[in-house]
Amino acid sequence: MKFKIKRNLSYYAHHGATAGILMMISTIVALCYQNSPYSYDYREWLDTKAGFLFGNYELIKPVLLWVNDGLISIFFFSIGLELKHEFIEGHLSKFSNVLLPALGAVGGILFPALIFILFNFGDAEAIKGWAIPTATDTAFAIAIVLMLGKLVPPSLKMFLLSLAIFDDIAAIAVIAIFYTSELSSIAFVLAGVALLGLLLLNFLHVHRKSFYYIIGIILWISVLKSGVHATLAGIATAFFIPLKKEDGSPLVMEIYENLKMWIAILILPIFVFANAGIDLSSINIDYIFSSVSLGILFGLFIGKQLGVFLMVFLCIKLKLTPMPKDANVKQIYGVCILTGIGFTMSMFIDTLAYGGGDQYAYADSLAIILGSLLSGVVGYIYLRFFTLTHAQRKALYTQNIEQSKTDIEGELAKNNN
Repeated sequence: MKFKIKRNLSYYAHHGATAGILMMISTIVALCYQNSPYSYDYREWLDTKAGFLFGNYELIKPVLLWVNDGLISIFFFSIGLELKHEFIEGHLSKFSNVLLPALGAVGGILFPALIFILFNFGDAEAIKGWAIPTATDTAFAIAIVLMLGKLVPPSLKMFLLSLAIFDDIAAIAVIAIFYTSELSSIAFVLAGVALLGLLLLNFLHVHRKSFYYIIGIILWISVLKSGVHATLAGIATAFFIPLKKEDGSPLVMEIYENLKMWIAILILPIFVFANAGIDLSSINIDYIFSSVSLGILFGLFIGKQLGVFLMVFLCIKLKLTPMPKDANVKQIYGVCILTGIGFTMSMFIDTLAYGGGDQYAYADSLAIILGSLLSGVVGYIYLRFFTLTHAQRKALYTQNIEQSKTDIEGELAKNNN
């Protein structure tokens, strides 16, 4: 009985939709908590300082920054593991599978950024948030696609996953280049030494995970103090971990799969809970219609879908890449709408751009939620009701009937035994 419960928990934790569903719940809880009589407790918890002291060295930060600099680094570590696997021996190891999602991701960055810049041109402070609407929240987007089941062909699910990978690469580059503060020379040198240590471990074919974790933590602390955002330490550590163990079994994917559950049920929900608590009573109507809010909202809901779709459509029309298998143009556009779900990544970049304060009276966070919500709801409705041809509907209906018969026969055979 215990084994069965554990197996079921593991199944749901690893299911692609779990992270998205838990993040939705975390968002609702955070909004309710912040706008209830207990809002002081919520903010007090986030502002509570914690850390450690070692001689003259201290690392003490509010809980909110431990979440945004610490927990989220583990999430980026898992992204790094996935990137390494995909590009060396996964779906993206073949160039033919790279072009469509890569160019789609480029369009999905340029168009939202351009829309945001057009709204905020000339405002040096506001323009810092240009990258906020360029991100896609993979967990949310994949959760909606999985809820649609067979209405979305497998080729488009793989396209969305691949596009999200290139989107993550772009986000990493943006953070490294545009959201790096003044550098600390000493911490930067220590980070370099840690990287050399990881390189040496890799060169000597060391396969013990603990060695990489220890040096990875040292790298994280160094990067945190250097002025470069600490999440990059997670990515760097992942790149140095050997792809396989000495016996040839996978190491990178083993670590990735072990982390996947904790990211889905703990890390991402906590991150959302800590950042989605918007004080709705403090939002000034002027801020809701400010250039920053409108730039984020239109960037996510309009810019992302148009940017991705136009690039993909041009690739297919110019015959640079073939049409995804069993998909039509309407289905492709529906998936492109879902790329406007920025949420966690957009909120993360928002904290980097504006320092995580209430500079825009939380209207920027509200714009992220509204833009993501619109993209998710409209994308779901569009894919659910407006994309299938008559032939596809007929084939899907027949397939569901056959699957139901198979399931019933399986249950009867099980009962007879």
